Amino acid sequence: MSETQAESDSYIQIENASTSRLYASGNIFVLGSGCINTTIHSGGRVKIKGTFRGGEVYATLGADIYRAGSDSGTPTFIEVPEDQIICIKTAMKGTTIKVGSKTHTSKETTRQFTAALDKSGRLMLE
Repeated sequence: MSETQAESDSYIQIENASTSRLYASGNIFVLGSGCINTTIHSGGRVKIKGTFRGGEVYATLGADIYRAGSDSGTPTFIEVPEDQIICIKTAMKGTTIKVGSKTHTSKETTRQFTAALDKSGRLMLE
């Protein structure tokens, strides 16, 4: 366990996390296998090159995740502000995304998943 006072330009770069809470005023990059049951709060961008399974991501400058959720439908939540984008290579059933005030939960596995609000405030899923 590590606890450090947050600085204005802090960032985190790790290989993986399990049952953890990660907070940074800047970017958080998970470069290895991913995260399980982890809460992430980033004042910057969140990038997870592996799997994000169970937990929550709050990313001020957008999120880019390789695989979100699990085959069993473990609740997985990803949120960004209304002017940002969520990109997920594979979103499994039970993955919930929130852009601004608009929410969507995947009912089935979706590939190449991008979520953003259009100019009228509607959630666009591509």
